[in-house]
Amino acid sequence: MKKSRYFSDLIKSYNDEIEDLVSDSEGKTVLQKRLNDKRSVMKDLLAMIEFSPEMVAVVFYGAFTFKSSAAMQQLVASEPGHASFADWNALKPELTIAPWAESLIASTLKAPGGDEFLVVTAALEFLRLKDNSTPAAAEPEREEKQGHAEGDDDEADGDDAHDLGEAGADWLAEQGFDAPDR
Repeated sequence: MKKSRYFSDLIKSYNDEIEDLVSDSEGKTVLQKRLNDKRSVMKDLLAMIEFSPEMVAVVFYGAFTFKSSAAMQQLVASEPGHASFADWNALKPELTIAPWAESLIASTLKAPGGDEFLVVTAALEFLRLKDNSTPAAAEPEREEKQGHAEGDDDEADGDDAHDLGEAGADWLAEQGFDAPDR
């Protein structure tokens, strides 16, 4: 899929932002909780849309479905400030918007730059869902729903963990530390 340089760069940051929200330090999936937390402070986040749109755009994760791939592909090939870049009123008929997102959209449209930000956000969501050239962050929730799917080999995983633990213990011993009790 052809993307402007703007969207090529921004989708990487957007996917990184989503990836950061997916799990906590214990590896538990917490994406929905973190998204809800961000959504609850949306008015505070709006100040960031100009200099860090990807950090705010995640609030709209899953908010849009797309009626016209052609219209979205044309959008992502453009960039803000160009004549071919759609405004929100022109793009909105090409989208189906989740009901929970309507109030967030209304408050965003009141913010300076909100119209353009929503267009950028819809484009990022389109790329997240439709662009095969973007990394695996496209559907982080899928991991939680599917668990261990293809290549399920818990025994091999255990062997790798054992080997890694053994290597770590050996390294600690080489550094002068006592070997951990097992």
